[in-house]
Amino acid sequence: MKSKNNQSKTLQNQVYEYLHEKIVNGIIPPGQRIVEEKVSQETGVSRSPIREAIRRLNSDGLVSVSPRGGVRVYRPTFSDFKYLYECRLGLEPTAAYYAAIRMNDEQRNHLKNLVEEMNLVIEKRDLEKLKNLSTQFHFFIVESSENPYLMKMMKQLNSLMSFYRNEVLNIPMRVEDGAKEHQAVWQAIQIRDGKAAEELMRTHIQHDYQFYSDMYSEFNSKKLKNFSYSVNHL
Repeated sequence: MKSKNNQSKTLQNQVYEYLHEKIVNGIIPPGQRIVEEKVSQETGVSRSPIREAIRRLNSDGLVSVSPRGGVRVYRPTFSDFKYLYECRLGLEPTAAYYAAIRMNDEQRNHLKNLVEEMNLVIEKRDLEKLKNLSTQFHFFIVESSENPYLMKMMKQLNSLMSFYRNEVLNIPMRVEDGAKEHQAVWQAIQIRDGKAAEELMRTHIQHDYQFYSDMYSEFNSKKLKNFSYSVNHL
């Protein structure tokens, strides 16, 4: 019995990681249905572990389950992005400050490699890989702060923040500017300048939110114009 339970948990974890990666990297976009039968075909796993994995994703806030049983990837509202922005602004600059002070040489070299890899994928216009590397960059800085409470708070938010980061990286103008800002944060961390790293990370997050906010306003403005046009031509 114990062996079967362990096997079920292993399969559940496999499906959870499979779906989690696809959702946080934007491969399964917000609003898209997740169909158990299709997941079963893709993973070779039976329905029961898939349902358990979906329950975990629902608990993480990554999917929503309707009363009728339908499952969709969660579609964040503008308010969600605003609240996540406030969390990022409060936590990530502090993480950058302590990471600059506490990182060892091996960690600094790893961060350098991440920045260089991001620059390469930007040249290749590989947006999916860039999203993944950007997530790694930000969370590695949080981990390198060596503050367990800060890490715990960010880990709870990290999956939801992927929605935010994916939306921002879908803005063409933001990709290259964001890369320059990552480079600046890394350079401050390399020379152990905590104050500069903190301020540069704060500016980076503010720019992310401003770009997203502008895009959201423009989208709503177009929707309003189209609606007005339709009403006027009834």
